[in-house]
Amino acid sequence: MSKKVAQVIVDTLEAAGVKNCYGIVGDTMNTFATCLKHSEIEFVHVRHEEMGAFAAQGEALLMDRLTAVAGSCGPGSLHFINGLYEASRNRAPVILFASQVVRSELGFNFIQEVDFKQVYQGCSVYCDMILNNLRRRGMSGCA
Repeated sequence: MSKKVAQVIVDTLEAAGVKNCYGIVGDTMNTFATCLKHSEIEFVHVRHEEMGAFAAQGEALLMDRLTAVAGSCGPGSLHFINGLYEASRNRAPVILFASQVVRSELGFNFIQEVDFKQVYQGCSVYCDMILNNLRRRGMSGCA
């Protein structure tokens, strides 16, 4: 049985020693959040994305381990930027998962679309976007 991309990511994070993921879950993060719920990684809900990025940086520096942050699509995920630039300057091992609008809406100036690769490239060791060929909305669950 094949796994969903979110489950592969969560499995990889667990194998890398991630203990916490800070952020805010929205509808575009539901599959990722569900997979986290069934893992050893604790999701730490924060009131604002920027605070989540700073908290992840603090944990990464204090505990000397990779820490994750995650947020839903659109302008909300842009709030991670200050904490991620700070993490980059301090060489704190932080990884961001920012979801995107559905693929069929990419490139059409959809109100929630943000070019995350361009935004986060300056504070990243590696920055990319994962796409799939599914056109369905509301996918949930982990295999």
